[in-house]
Amino acid sequence: MKRFFRSTYFAIILLVIYIPIFIMIMFSFNSGTSVSNWMGFSTKWYEEFFKNSPFIKSIITSLFVAVVSTVISVVIGTMAAIGLSRLIKRKQSKWMSIANIPLINADIITAVALMIIFLLSGIKFGIFTLIMAHVSFNVPYVLITVMPRLRKVDKSIVEASFDLGAKTGTVIFKVILPILKPAIIIATVIAFAMSFDDFIISYFTGGDQTNVASFIYSSKRIKPYIFAFATMMVAIIAAGVIIWNAVLFINERKETVKSQIKNGTYKSKNVYKLEKEINDLLISLETITKIKKSKRFSVWIKYYVLKLKLKHASSKNYDKKIAKLEWKRYKLQNTINREKRYVSRLKKAEAKQKQLKKQISKSADIKKAARLSIQLEKVEEKITFLAEEIAWLTEKENEAIQKAASINKKIKKLKKEFKAEENPSKNTINWYNKKIKYYEEWKIEVEEGKNNFKLRMIVEKLKDIKQLNENKINELAAKLDLVATQAFRKVSVTNKLNQKIANNPNNVNLKEKKIKRINKFEIGINKLIESKNVKISELKVKISKEKEKFFPTDIDEANFTKGFIARSWKVMLVSLLAIVSFSGLTVAYVMNNIYDLVIGNWGEYIDPSLIQEFEKEYGVRVNYQEYDSNETLYNKLYTFSYDLMVPSDYMVQKLANEGKLEALDYSKINVQSEKFKVNDKEIEINKDIETNDDTKTISGDLLNVMTASKVKYDEQSTHSLGTGTIVDYALPYLWGDLIIVVNPNSKGKDSGGANIQWLLETHPDLISKTVDGGKTYNPVATNESYDPSATYVLNNSALSWNILWEAAAAGKEVVLNEDSKNVFAIAGQKLYGEGNFTSQDRIDVASKELAALLKYKNVGLQGDSLISTASEGNFDFAVMYNGDAANANVVYNGEDGETDGDGGEIEEDLLTRAEREDKIYFLYGRPNAKLSNNASSDAVEQYETTNIYSDNLVMARDSSHKDAAYDFINFYIAHAQDISDYTGTPTGFKETMEAAVEPGSMYEKYKDIFEPIILHGEGYKGNLQPFFNNNVYDPKVVDAYNILRTNK
Repeated sequence: MKRFFRSTYFAIILLVIYIPIFIMIMFSFNSGTSVSNWMGFSTKWYEEFFKNSPFIKSIITSLFVAVVSTVISVVIGTMAAIGLSRLIKRKQSKWMSIANIPLINADIITAVALMIIFLLSGIKFGIFTLIMAHVSFNVPYVLITVMPRLRKVDKSIVEASFDLGAKTGTVIFKVILPILKPAIIIATVIAFAMSFDDFIISYFTGGDQTNVASFIYSSKRIKPYIFAFATMMVAIIAAGVIIWNAVLFINERKETVKSQIKNGTYKSKNVYKLEKEINDLLISLETITKIKKSKRFSVWIKYYVLKLKLKHASSKNYDKKIAKLEWKRYKLQNTINREKRYVSRLKKAEAKQKQLKKQISKSADIKKAARLSIQLEKVEEKITFLAEEIAWLTEKENEAIQKAASINKKIKKLKKEFKAEENPSKNTINWYNKKIKYYEEWKIEVEEGKNNFKLRMIVEKLKDIKQLNENKINELAAKLDLVATQAFRKVSVTNKLNQKIANNPNNVNLKEKKIKRINKFEIGINKLIESKNVKISELKVKISKEKEKFFPTDIDEANFTKGFIARSWKVMLVSLLAIVSFSGLTVAYVMNNIYDLVIGNWGEYIDPSLIQEFEKEYGVRVNYQEYDSNETLYNKLYTFSYDLMVPSDYMVQKLANEGKLEALDYSKINVQSEKFKVNDKEIEINKDIETNDDTKTISGDLLNVMTASKVKYDEQSTHSLGTGTIVDYALPYLWGDLIIVVNPNSKGKDSGGANIQWLLETHPDLISKTVDGGKTYNPVATNESYDPSATYVLNNSALSWNILWEAAAAGKEVVLNEDSKNVFAIAGQKLYGEGNFTSQDRIDVASKELAALLKYKNVGLQGDSLISTASEGNFDFAVMYNGDAANANVVYNGEDGETDGDGGEIEEDLLTRAEREDKIYFLYGRPNAKLSNNASSDAVEQYETTNIYSDNLVMARDSSHKDAAYDFINFYIAHAQDISDYTGTPTGFKETMEAAVEPGSMYEKYKDIFEPIILHGEGYKGNLQPFFNNNVYDPKVVDAYNILRTNK
């Protein structure tokens, strides 16, 4: 039972480890974009993986860094281990403790420390800093792997090498390194694995280098092509493990063959079997008999059952049990022998004591006398210890004698009582016999001593185990032989003819038939014997070849006549393969790092195929990097310079104020704009330029919002627009607003409109409906029930951000966008009608308000995974960007079908759409309720609003590829529609926004949610603002948010 539970625990551990891997492999073949819902089998993500140029480049970077850092780490670590092994143990321990600090230290601390060192050293962040950082944390792994193996190296071998005249280098390469080879291989694998998937240290020290971990982390969300890559990695690792084990098996097999040849047992079983068969055939030939199998089914069942039992008994492994008992016997024997030597050791110690005392009394040298005194103290300590042990053993023996006498009295008493019993019953007899036997065994144990008794019992147990097993095997073998005689009976070849001849002795034909049959039988048997002799000859030839191979008769000719190539071809082949592979990897890495333009962008903000198209069209190479937040981008600028970036509005304002951005020359950019206001003056961008099919028009409403972000930097550029705002530096890339989304059905699990019903019961003023499919929505009545045939919408004018607090209190699943500014903007809008914070008091009040919301377990904070959550309907209330919400609703309704080569929908998407004929449209709204408790001293009425955000293309002031940067900006403008379709988010251009919601387009039915509120015309009150940069209070908002996240 113990073994069963132990195996069960092991199986559970294996399941915990490997089930996620199997699930990942399965979803790599998923036809849909979801990483949690199976949509059908497809290999398209493997195709996507090979098309994703930035991801492929990150893999090449990871491989190159891992290989180089591993080689350097293994060399340094192994040499350091050899050097440390020559130090005394105390110094060795100290140096090992220092070397292991990177293992104990948190990666984030190591990463920041390395970044500071590189900054202070003035080293440019890039491949050199990345490799050095990886070496710094890989060397300790090599040390702790190699050192244990090095400690097991027999020092006498090393000393013998030096005695034979070998130099230090020769000893290291010819003696020590071959012994350390297994440890070095393991250290290499560990170092490579640690380097390949490192993220934190690479993030802080990589500069312009993006490895696999950094790429995946900065992605907007996990896509199945990452699963495809991981599946290929698992396949490569599995293949490597199989090949490695196959090599080990072959080598082990060679050693086994060598050992068998040396012992003379190689193929001996095969030869013996063939010889036995020949012997049986010869007997058959002499007796003219053959083996006839029995037709009795019961005999064969008995035969095979006995055969299985014999096989099981023969293979039953008692070695473990026997080894355990042998170890116990060895320990007990040592204890007994040690106790026996106490008296002789005491006598020797006393003699040594006398000798030392005489030497001390005669010695005139003070130093010598002191040294002898120390020796005398040690001897006296030994005498005291031995005397105490002997006294304890003597006392124990006396106690044992007394105990034995007492037990003996009990035995006599029991025997006397037993004798006095008249006509005792069977139970009484058994009781007395067991009791007497128990006391007799106890008496023997006491008299012999516990250790001696245990030793004797163990020896007897060992003999019993071995004997029982042998007896069982012999018994089964005898039974099997007996049954075999019944199953395989020897009968005469001419048995039937003999009976006929006996009945008719004068029949000549029968006698001739008999002779022919015997001749035929003899010919057949002789052929069989001949074939088996041939097999024996072949086996002997094979044995001779193997013997010559492992133990050549002519040693000089076998080992010293081979040329250099014959002796070293394996090493040369492996070295050549390694050099070619590394050269190919180096060339690939160098080619990927020769670029004409460096772009930093958010994860999944552009289709990777567009980057390849741009490179092909303009003949340039792009280093495309991704980040996951504006703060990440800002931190990266300390270690790396981009040509183009896509920061959000407030980060554009910050960078522009710090003089890090180049004012855009709009005359080089293929855009115009609608009229927008700057300081109460209406202006347009590129009003008089010649337009073409690729020219786009920037929304005036968006530019009006952007002009609210003022820039104080004194721009000296002659081509600047001169608005004094971020419009001088930024071209809108994507934009939108923050909205509340309501799933009609509770967490998508019911179809009864539970969340709408809740709103009808608690906030009927928030809901309007239409039942005729028209565009006129009417208010709902108080206590009105949910109508499945009606279409419901949220009323912005009555909607407040406070609905999130009420929904959370009601147990609804509430999910918030985890950006710190967005989270605090929710509380800021609820309390003050503003999303920007300009005082510590407001931040503190907002923190308390948010703590009251986040205390509920059903309230979650999610980043880009929020899109997947909404796409699967696993929420009740959500706060997200309008483009993400529209895209999630499209995916949820199965309307994101991909097309085949002819422009039609693929079969799986048609099925999905057919399954969802009744579409579920999320309710959405931008809160615009009047502030119920106006905290402002202004007399003007204030309203809750939302944030209008924009992510913008900007150019770095120190860019050295400005012409290529303008080419990319114009390429983006020409492909703005493709980018909008790929991201599911509006661009800043009027043409693409109109195309996204025109009849027949993907977002036709989602127009109001796709378009930001500022484009909806009049009716929305309050001041729509972007986030502004505030160097004083922005860090405090982040700190307050981090505290909330920690307490969540």
